[in-house]
Amino acid sequence: MNAFRKYAVWIVGLGLAAFIIPSVVGSIGKFSSNTKPSVKQPSQPYEPPFRMDGMVWAVNGRDTTTVFETEYAITPEAIEIGMMYRRSGPLNRAMLFFMPGGDQPRSFWMKNTLVSLDIIYINAMNDVVSIQANAEPRSMKSLPSGAPASYVLEVLGGQAAAQGIAVGTKIYWSLDETE
Repeated sequence: MNAFRKYAVWIVGLGLAAFIIPSVVGSIGKFSSNTKPSVKQPSQPYEPPFRMDGMVWAVNGRDTTTVFETEYAITPEAIEIGMMYRRSGPLNRAMLFFMPGGDQPRSFWMKNTLVSLDIIYINAMNDVVSIQANAEPRSMKSLPSGAPASYVLEVLGGQAAAQGIAVGTKIYWSLDETE
């Protein structure tokens, strides 16, 4: 019986070798440094697309100072991601964050945000309570609201001043008519 086992082991070993050796020999040289990857690399880095959810108006007294095409951040995931990974955009684009919990101290940062932004804090009465102007891209510095806020409007850096948005400006928004 011992001899039978020895022959069985040899036969199984030779059978495995018949399958393994050709595949190893055939793959030699396939993984050299000259081999091109099978997955095509994107030519441009990923940038999230803009989603038009509605319009935002900034009003001083009786005058509308500016109007922004706006994407709304309502879900926790959208609020967390915000304007991250965006590389550019027209001056009339913005993102409005609907923060949970009503008026309370807020703070944003610029981690993974690639362009300078003005961070405009707005209370439940639609008044701008503070502005963090020209926030530094990719900074992890805390940018606090300075006063309780329920909403946050992000626009490209310098646009708040350029469009006459200041503490006390009223901010209004509406949904796109298609929704």
